[in-house]
Amino acid sequence: MKIRNVLNPVYLFKNREQIVPALITRRKRFSSFCHRWVLAQGAILTANDRRIDALKDKHRGRRCFIIGNGPSLKIEDLDRLKDEVTFASNKVYLAFDSTEWRPTHYSVTDVLVAENNRSAIDELNLSKIFEETIRPFSKKESVIWLRLLPNPFENGEYKLGFSINALDGVYGGWTVIYLQMQLAFYMGIREIYLIGVDFSFEIPETTSEKCSSGTILKHQGEINHFHPDYRKPGETWSMPSLDKQYEAFLEGKRAVESQGGKIFNASRRTKLDVYQVVDFDSIVN
Repeated sequence: MKIRNVLNPVYLFKNREQIVPALITRRKRFSSFCHRWVLAQGAILTANDRRIDALKDKHRGRRCFIIGNGPSLKIEDLDRLKDEVTFASNKVYLAFDSTEWRPTHYSVTDVLVAENNRSAIDELNLSKIFEETIRPFSKKESVIWLRLLPNPFENGEYKLGFSINALDGVYGGWTVIYLQMQLAFYMGIREIYLIGVDFSFEIPETTSEKCSSGTILKHQGEINHFHPDYRKPGETWSMPSLDKQYEAFLEGKRAVESQGGKIFNASRRTKLDVYQVVDFDSIVN
């Protein structure tokens, strides 16, 4: 942007829809640059940074399962994953009364999930790795907080990023599964399986309200998850942006495969066609 444009109020007003996001992106990039520069000097300043650093290559040589909460997820399948590295999210804890399995790592990115279920989430004795956007809804010192990196803003639109270094931060992808793909990669995993990722939602009537996770919906009895009590009548949730998720899954595929890795879809039922579909029973004892 030229200096004369910055001083021209008419130009600024006419181009405000592009200028404001661009300025926010530049501010976040500068903050992220400063953070990365400090880390590059070998100075890990905070206890949180030290926890993230300890995750580097933690599971190198292992495969992992990233567990979605779709209707196709069978609770009895979870006990078959007790000896596997697993990433799970949101209200997966509703399965805990019926299984000895517990996820290796647990994450939440949706602000409505975090706000509506903060007490239940705080009580979980798990390895919790959350995006910083939900920090207001959890005060537990044991949580590992990840910086949310700004996706590049180019030619009036945002591009997708895939982080290979969680110490720098992670990129959003409109689904917690995208965060967990980046985490798995950072932990040294190059063989990733998805299960319970149906990639299909029954959508009730929308409200006029919005939050940072998108348009707010109210539960009206629709079945979108593995557990019948996943949502109570009237509970709010965020409109899934399947088109944007699809782009994120494509970027995840490109990034992981470019480093010699592979992502598979082992969901028992799925409409996600980005990854090679494999039979869950053939890969798990």
